[in-house]
Amino acid sequence: MALVEVLIVLAILVAVAAITIPMLSSYFQLEQHRVAKELTLTYSLLRDQAVMRNVTFRIAYHLDENYYEIEVGDARTLIFDDPAKRDEWEKDREDRLSRFSDEERAAALAEESGGFQAARDRFQTRVELPSGSRFGGVFTPQYEQMMVPSGADPAAHPEDLVVVHSYIMPNGFSEQTIVLIVDEDDPTAGYAVEVEPMSGAVHLDGDLEAWKDRFDFLPEQGPELDP
Repeated sequence: MALVEVLIVLAILVAVAAITIPMLSSYFQLEQHRVAKELTLTYSLLRDQAVMRNVTFRIAYHLDENYYEIEVGDARTLIFDDPAKRDEWEKDREDRLSRFSDEERAAALAEESGGFQAARDRFQTRVELPSGSRFGGVFTPQYEQMMVPSGADPAAHPEDLVVVHSYIMPNGFSEQTIVLIVDEDDPTAGYAVEVEPMSGAVHLDGDLEAWKDRFDFLPEQGPELDP
């Protein structure tokens, strides 16, 4: 192949890359916006369904595995409005369970969990984040801070994986929740989904720089996985 032909091929490759890369970037951004928008609609739908069916819904965010699941459980499920109350309840529970046999303990824990299971009858129960996206973090008042991915390898260290629950109650109350869905390589690019307490109103915000001021945790890069 002559030098001129090589240069022509290289020029074509450069031109194709110049067109393709921005198109792929736009596609990833559209997919990221789509999944964030779907999450806002999901909260609104679950609030209506919780009231109509007198059940408690929760969304389980699997931060290290980049997906969330919709689960349904008992209307009497308890949630906590701050970490101190959660810690106090857990200490009381452990004191009570320490007096039970293994079988009684298992039965009590099963009843306490509210029997949550995947809400398979009316919803897509498991939603994967699109390629190029990940969870930047999830906040609810039950935790002391914005919960972020641990960076643990799901296969090697499943016990270290971070799962955060957000609850929608049958009385119309939605737990205050903030979910950040960010670019895999740039945690300052993406969307924030905010669920207001009481009213259950859901907002979608594409300005993550403003959220960094409220939750000063965003790392400069994504978590590193264990080898």
